[in-house]
Amino acid sequence: MNNPFDYPEVFYNEVIFYLETKWERRLSDHERHVLIEGYRFGRMIEAENEIKILFVN
Repeated sequence: MNNPFDYPEVFYNEVIFYLETKWERRLSDHERHVLIEGYRFGRMIEAENEIKILFVN
């Protein structure tokens, strides 16, 4: 079973492609790892906020 915030690789590829294009260079493995962890964290916060909104009503 996947962890709740393990997304398909295509989601990460979109974010990686965006930064590589913006910075005009290939990201290092470390940069990719940090970016993926940041993406997961952002999605987790977004999901928590949506849950709070649902239970307020």
